[in-house]
Amino acid sequence: MDDEKYFTLSNSEMKGNDGFYTDNYENVPDDVRLKSKKKFENKILVWFAISEAGFISHPYIGVVRGEVLNAELYIENCLPKLLQFLNTHHVDDEIIFWPDIASCHYARITNDWYEANNINFVPKVDNPPNLPQARPVEEFWAILSRTVYNNGWQAQNEEQLTPYIQKIREIDAEVVQRMMQRVRGIFRQIENNGPLSTV
Repeated sequence: MDDEKYFTLSNSEMKGNDGFYTDNYENVPDDVRLKSKKKFENKILVWFAISEAGFISHPYIGVVRGEVLNAELYIENCLPKLLQFLNTHHVDDEIIFWPDIASCHYARITNDWYEANNINFVPKVDNPPNLPQARPVEEFWAILSRTVYNNGWQAQNEEQLTPYIQKIREIDAEVVQRMMQRVRGIFRQIENNGPLSTV
């Protein structure tokens, strides 16, 4: 399974960190009350792959200024890391690669890359849309976000943020294993009781 996420310099992307709390609004300093926010804050794109065995690939970390991940960037920067990950940790295993349904993951040139590199992948028609509770990688992102933005930390620039994101490799493999091992049960539950049963 792989996924990507955008990290901003501030921690405003985390729920609850995009505002402030007070019991006396009149005494809130102006630099807190009137804090400005860029319309399009610089972001760092982070991509990685994880497996049921608890392995985490080397992440791709890139500065993004306005653009989003497209098929060309995905093939050039992320998929070689996926191939290295599979060759390092799963060379003799039967695997099925489960991307999310982002358009860059299923572009024609991406599908051609999967086939050229013998990557067996979940077809788009079988990939459940808008069902984050079935993809444990979403839980992984929450763990990493809490680690990066611990105690309200904010980066001043991309160079300061990148080492914090590198902490992705420090997340315990057993945590990843437990998340991934729940997937089969979640899909059985969805099959038997429908997708809303997992909410």
